[in-house]
Amino acid sequence: MNKNARLCRFALQRTIITALLALVAMAGEGQVKSGLDLCLRDEVTGEWLIGLFDDYAVYDCEYWDYADIQKDKLVLTCGERRMDVQLKKKGQAVTNVSIDGVKHRTSVLTSKSLPDYPSKDETTWPSGIEAEEDSVTLRVCVNTNREKAEFETFIHRLFNDKQIKELTSVDVHGRLEVRMPVNGPAVMGIFSDSQHPLEHTLWRLMAVEGGDTLLLYVDDKNDRTYVMGGKYARFNNELIGSDFHPDFVRTDELTIDSTIVQQRHYMAVCQERMDSLFAARPNLSRRFRTYYQDDIQYQFAYPMLLKCCWPAAGESQSELLQKTEAELNPLQWMHSELPLMCRYGFGTAIKYYVSALTDIRQTRLTDPSDFILQLYQNGKVQLSDDELQKVKSFQALRVNYKGDVDLNEAFRSDIIPILSKPLIAQYWDWEQSDKNIPLTISVLNSLDMDEATREILKTHTFMQNVDGASHVASPLVMELAHREIHHPLLIQAIDNANQRIADFLESLRKQTVAAPGEGTLASRRVLDEELAGITDGQQLFERIIKPFKGYVIYVDVWGTWCGPCRAEMENVPALKKALADKPVVYLYFCNNSPEDAWRTFISQKHLDTDNAVHYNLSREQESAIERYLEVSGFPTYRLVGTTGQLVPGSAPRPTDLSSVVAAIVQLLPR
Repeated sequence: MNKNARLCRFALQRTIITALLALVAMAGEGQVKSGLDLCLRDEVTGEWLIGLFDDYAVYDCEYWDYADIQKDKLVLTCGERRMDVQLKKKGQAVTNVSIDGVKHRTSVLTSKSLPDYPSKDETTWPSGIEAEEDSVTLRVCVNTNREKAEFETFIHRLFNDKQIKELTSVDVHGRLEVRMPVNGPAVMGIFSDSQHPLEHTLWRLMAVEGGDTLLLYVDDKNDRTYVMGGKYARFNNELIGSDFHPDFVRTDELTIDSTIVQQRHYMAVCQERMDSLFAARPNLSRRFRTYYQDDIQYQFAYPMLLKCCWPAAGESQSELLQKTEAELNPLQWMHSELPLMCRYGFGTAIKYYVSALTDIRQTRLTDPSDFILQLYQNGKVQLSDDELQKVKSFQALRVNYKGDVDLNEAFRSDIIPILSKPLIAQYWDWEQSDKNIPLTISVLNSLDMDEATREILKTHTFMQNVDGASHVASPLVMELAHREIHHPLLIQAIDNANQRIADFLESLRKQTVAAPGEGTLASRRVLDEELAGITDGQQLFERIIKPFKGYVIYVDVWGTWCGPCRAEMENVPALKKALADKPVVYLYFCNNSPEDAWRTFISQKHLDTDNAVHYNLSREQESAIERYLEVSGFPTYRLVGTTGQLVPGSAPRPTDLSSVVAAIVQLLPR
């Protein structure tokens, strides 16, 4: 070997050794541990100041690594930033902390939640609607013995009140981070599943705001939870550390009078607890006090409003509403300092109230057969001789009805197929929305509430119509939306939702569809073992629907525990009969239900037909599916076109038979 070769080899060896030494040094740096387990509170402000754990530190809502550890001095790094921390101890207590030269009087946190703040805070909640959407970042630190810790976070969207969900697992250090869109103040929920499907080891609500970052510390081992940082850190810590109200009492089987008596007692107990709480803890913030009061009023109102929305047989809806208003109006329950998206549950309650008011005030819709004939006579649609005869025969049957035939059966067999023709279905959808939407908007305009809340609720009304339609919204509805909605962000959301439907329908006209395959549809079900390991919701869903190209898929997300889900399934046989000659697959995803109950219900309700496909997936996979399908309540229905495209927005429920059939026929090749 010549000299040059030896020099080259020596240089190469030296480079390799240097690189290895650097890697060892880096590995050593990454493994620096503090031996500490401290959560320190600033005694002057009352806030959680810093967390010094074994593997990492937490300060200013960020994770920091240990670069150097001495007896009472630490050097922390976060990216390129460096921070010196000095501890002053008295026995085991850390009485003072200096962070980059700034001194703080501290105490070690050992309580279940953050102790009361040392001074009053009369800060009010912000009002109005933000100019644009932003995002909120939540970081979580978990001290747990569990092998696998997963957390699901959710937040309601300002535009349509649908939930956005994220499922995240902690890393090897027990940390996770999620970022979610938000407009203005809102309530974010977070929970961690236990072994039992209907219980949680952690369930928290926290106020957040766009551009905000907050950090949640969850100590499973010692049953402690603290919130660090964020614009609403004080409120969130007070929320975590306070017992709100007695257990909610079910009133399903009670009359409205008995419900009112029960709820008056509930309100009195809550008021007594609230007075005691505020007397014992006078420094609780104004934000917390208003939230507490608002939540109690919602819990008081909800059972009565529910009864108004769905009166039992023989009950007068007007009388139910009159009695309920007599209880609620003195409380001014529609007024609150809280922004709408922080009034947890209020949106549901107000929708029940508005629904009851519109039910009482609405005018009867035109009979569908009369409507079809009117369209035909005005030259808007074409009917074959056979279709025209069926419409006229049904009209005559209805006018001269003597109870000798099943009028509903005649309607299903003769009128629904005609009503489901795409152009007729579009006009019929428009007819319903052109009458119902203006009435709902007029009811909202008549209610005594702040303008921001009214604007958001009106947007929800339009979005529900646009998102759940099988056609673009009618010109009248869109004109009304632009007249009633003034905030640019909200009206843009309505326009975008309507345009998504238009774009989707246009794409259908350009696609060619393969003919449906042979064999029963149920036999093509992808086996559970073939889905093992897939945890991405979109990938999982697309794998499940892959064998059904050429078919329209009607998706039903339900649970054996869900009363409305089970009630809707009573209408499925009629739906399948109406679509018997159409290429349709019924795809069911069951939520949090025992295997035996799931199988028994399918059998009892005769849902095990050749064109029905059922899944009762693991919780992780079911949660992933539900996030992808934007499930915010049960039951949820979605549609998939013949090419495998998920149709934007929700699908109609089986109760609304003609709308479901129309939506499905709209997706079939013409």
